[in-house]
Amino acid sequence: MILGLEVTLFLYLFIASLYWLIRATGATLGALRTLVACNIVLLYVANPVLFIYLFAQVMLMVVLYLWLRGRVASSVGHWPWLVFVGLVPMNIQLWAGQHLDIPSLFGVVGRLGVENVFWSLGASFFVVKSYVILKESLAQRRFDTLYALATLTFLPAFSAGPIHGMQPWKNAVSAPVMSWRKAVEIFLKIGWGAAALFVLAPWLRGLGKEVGTVEHVGVIGDMYLSFAALYFDFSGYTLLAIACGAMVGAVLPENFNRPYLATSIREFWQRWHMSLSWFIGTYLFKPFVRSTGSARKGIFLAFVCAGLWHELSPGYLLWGIGHGWALSMAMSPPRFWLRLMAAIPAAAGQVVSWFLTMTWVAALSYVATRWLHMG
Repeated sequence: MILGLEVTLFLYLFIASLYWLIRATGATLGALRTLVACNIVLLYVANPVLFIYLFAQVMLMVVLYLWLRGRVASSVGHWPWLVFVGLVPMNIQLWAGQHLDIPSLFGVVGRLGVENVFWSLGASFFVVKSYVILKESLAQRRFDTLYALATLTFLPAFSAGPIHGMQPWKNAVSAPVMSWRKAVEIFLKIGWGAAALFVLAPWLRGLGKEVGTVEHVGVIGDMYLSFAALYFDFSGYTLLAIACGAMVGAVLPENFNRPYLATSIREFWQRWHMSLSWFIGTYLFKPFVRSTGSARKGIFLAFVCAGLWHELSPGYLLWGIGHGWALSMAMSPPRFWLRLMAAIPAAAGQVVSWFLTMTWVAALSYVATRWLHMG
């Protein structure tokens, strides 16, 4: 967590208590305003420079809404995509090597240990959620400032999602009072999320570096272990974010559903980063299919764009091409593959498919995340 696990949990336990105390007086929206105010203050404390960037991004979203709201849906066109201009500063600093990493006042307590994660990943998720909010607002012909800010500023979900629009926070204001069962669920999610993020992920990452020094097979071992570390890192973080949202009655979307059980690339994306899969399917794949008339072209283009959303780099371009190609091939598998699967026992086919799927996604992840550090 950006402010450290201990500080984040302490702060949001306090904020959640304050939130429910205000809710008890009947001031439902007042409770949500208090939560948003706390989030804004914490974002400023965490990184004042990034806070200015976020303010500018919100202003861009509002200006686009005011400009487009009077148009009929058919004439809005691609203009909402202009919010993705907000990715430009992140990529400029990436290639220029300049970091906007102003230390947090709480940075000494339980730091995540990944430099600039607040800026690089946080900006990416902030921009994509601002696009979802803009599209929702244009569809409703109404900009709900309070719910938009609640979605964008919720600090536990800031750096790694999950991706969602305003609906979870609209539902939160009418959520029932916390029950003991819900409290236990939150406690268990915090426990597993913390273990995954702060114990398993660092251990696997360190083990990967050790294995990486072994001659001949080192890179392969590092590749698999690094991807496993990414899974526990990412899933642990989002699970903690979901738990913190549940503290104030917000049901944030689940992001992972045992992706290591996937036996195909299509199933993998039904289990891995499910909120991103929802965004790609809703806002990229379907429009591309309508414009190209081809589902295979649509999925390929959608994932190329998704790769460049992560980062404007050759590594993530290859990541997008690799996933887009694999998913397009899965829609109409080659004949030799169908013959091979028919010639071997079903169980053996599942094992082969699982191994190839995990190897493919691990290799693409390795290339994407290591590209700037090669050589």
